[in-house]
Amino acid sequence: MLKTLLKWYKKGVKIMRKIYSLLIVLVLLISISSIVLADEAEEDPQENDSIEDTELEIEVMNNSLGAKIRLLQLEKALLKNILKGEMAVQVLIGLGFNTTENNTLELESILAEMKVVLEEIRVANTSSNESVQIFVTLKNMSKNLTTQFRETIRELLNETSLREVRLRIKEIISDELDNYSKRIRNLIRQFNVNQLYRLYGIVGEANSSFVNDYFNGTLPLNETKLQLCKFINEMTKEKRYEIYSELKSENIRKQIHAQNAIKNMGKGHGNH
Repeated sequence: MLKTLLKWYKKGVKIMRKIYSLLIVLVLLISISSIVLADEAEEDPQENDSIEDTELEIEVMNNSLGAKIRLLQLEKALLKNILKGEMAVQVLIGLGFNTTENNTLELESILAEMKVVLEEIRVANTSSNESVQIFVTLKNMSKNLTTQFRETIRELLNETSLREVRLRIKEIISDELDNYSKRIRNLIRQFNVNQLYRLYGIVGEANSSFVNDYFNGTLPLNETKLQLCKFINEMTKEKRYEIYSELKSENIRKQIHAQNAIKNMGKGHGNH
């Protein structure tokens, strides 16, 4: 009886160790994921309305490369809305909106304002200490103008015509937009490589072949992170805790930076 209990106890210990190891890998994977960006960053910054979403966006803007990524994403999103808007105007003209009473002048005026904001995004200084404020201001301007355009077109059309316009502009094809996507992906890859090299510095591992493979496109980002986690998991408990603590501190610093940026912007607006 005692031997059986001892046998089950040893099995239980082994299982618990495996579970603990898996939990460590999971915790590290989450921590590592929070310091890098996704491979495909096609999310539209204009569609994120909450303060929490904005904070997540600007967490990576603590260096010029992160700022460049966010502004380029915003530039692409606004350009896409402008191209859709221009196409919608052409559809409206085809539907007879080219008379004195029924015309697209208001829509074209909004598009002109959107193009002005687009140029402001393009010339924004990503190295400026105010890059976060510039990004959030331009993001809000872009979002408001896009909303204004959509509301104006809804007032001009009935539901049937509105559906027809939406159908025609739903899948917009543009070589220019494709070029933006490629540029964004390349910048994100460089950003992630920089972050992963910093992580290797914390880990103290000289072999960075995984990062090189990721940069060359032969290893997906998720697999790169998993391989790094496996390596960390083979270290001593003390070293693992040290790495986890450093990652946690890094993430907290980024969150505080983003929250302070939002608060400072609020104070600045209050002074006007």
